[in-house]
Amino acid sequence: MRLPLSLGWRLGLSGALVAALASALLGAYLYGSFEQQLLRRDDVQLLGKLRQLRQLLGRSGTPELLREQADYVRDTMSGESNALIEIHAAPAQGGGLLLNINPQRLPLPGERPVDLVQEAGLQDIRHWTTPDGVPAAALNAWARLGPDRVEIRLARLYPERRALLADYRLRIVAASLAAGGLAAVLVLTVIWQGLAPLRRVRAQTAAIGPQSLGLRLHAADMPDELRPLVEGVNTMLARLEQGYAQLNQFAADLAHELRTPLATLTGQSQVMLSRPRTEAEYAGLLELQLQELERMGRLVDSLLFLARSEHQALAGALRRQPLSAAEELARQADYFSDLADERGLRLQCRGDAPLWAEPLMLRRALANLISNALRHARPGSVIELAARTEQSGGAAVAVLEVINEGEPLPPEVMSRLFDRFYRADPSRQGDAGGSGLGLAIVRAILALHGGSAEVRQPSAGQIAFVLRIPVAAAAPGDGGPPPSAGPADVGRHPE
Repeated sequence: MRLPLSLGWRLGLSGALVAALASALLGAYLYGSFEQQLLRRDDVQLLGKLRQLRQLLGRSGTPELLREQADYVRDTMSGESNALIEIHAAPAQGGGLLLNINPQRLPLPGERPVDLVQEAGLQDIRHWTTPDGVPAAALNAWARLGPDRVEIRLARLYPERRALLADYRLRIVAASLAAGGLAAVLVLTVIWQGLAPLRRVRAQTAAIGPQSLGLRLHAADMPDELRPLVEGVNTMLARLEQGYAQLNQFAADLAHELRTPLATLTGQSQVMLSRPRTEAEYAGLLELQLQELERMGRLVDSLLFLARSEHQALAGALRRQPLSAAEELARQADYFSDLADERGLRLQCRGDAPLWAEPLMLRRALANLISNALRHARPGSVIELAARTEQSGGAAVAVLEVINEGEPLPPEVMSRLFDRFYRADPSRQGDAGGSGLGLAIVRAILALHGGSAEVRQPSAGQIAFVLRIPVAAAAPGDGGPPPSAGPADVGRHPE
């Protein structure tokens, strides 16, 4: 079973393996270099011994010395028991063995000897291993013994080299293991110190909970590699805190929105049942209660739409079509013309742009904005419905604007106009029929189309709601029946 290892242990073991491998490679290189140096040194000594032997044999009287005092030559030339010497007469003189210093009777290589006039070099030396595993080197050369030529077979055994190299190998292995162990300790220590910021991050994140979402990670004392991560986590915590606050506010607003009609229905029923009533009074009560129930139904439908849009449940069901912005704005202007006349307002359309959108959802968004503008526009003013095409990031974008004149809004109100149930009036007493979800639905519809919705004040006394929709072909997932638009929810414009 494979046991999981922490990041520190993994890095420590990796560092130990790298250190051991590096030490082993360095030791192998040094071992090879040392072996070559030993080999060259021994070969040079073997060449020097050959020169000495040639000089000794070339001196006058040496032939008699070789025949009569072989022990003298043996003691002079061998120097140690590992040097082997054989001197053979030339084939013309019978090729007999004149001198043999080879106590172990090892067969010496009898390859072509070096000529008399030629100086022996390292390339003439032959290396082999004895049956006992001892490394050896041999050199054959011609020499003068008085007037005659003789063949010298010179060899040397190197048992000390084998022992020296074996000891050197053990030292390299021990050094590699020691370097690996030391590297593991050092790497683990360094990693432990290096991971201290992560331990601090862990401790800080452990202290963050639903009741302490305002806490943030300390980015100042983090290394450069972790600072972007910490800043990203802080940004995420800020979004979570904002979303959590919005969720709490949404729950409170929803409870208020549902409590009011329920209290109304309960109170009306209790009053009606307190004493006998006529059929007309019961019918009037039922009509009032039906209106409240329809309002609650619209509220529930709007909340369901927003919930589905946030989870992209509707994105794959959009049936987009090519539309004309001018025609859609004219359709809405005609629909709201009577209501505008009642309030002394005038709707004016200008411009055009190609659209690729789901018709019912786009009309619902426009209806929310225009109804919102009619509700809060200054009497006698003009509500402009404008369309144009812009380039954004190399792509065409259709821009729709609903501009009305009204009271200027402070920045803190402008930033929250698209929030659910948001009203600038703290008493929550507003126009009848509005649920405070209209602008939130507009933003959700634009998000499903890959666009955006924003509000700005072009000048003092003017408020413009701007919709941006990408002008593009249908996505592969587009299709299916369009969702029912339902009654257009009237957006709540803060006063």
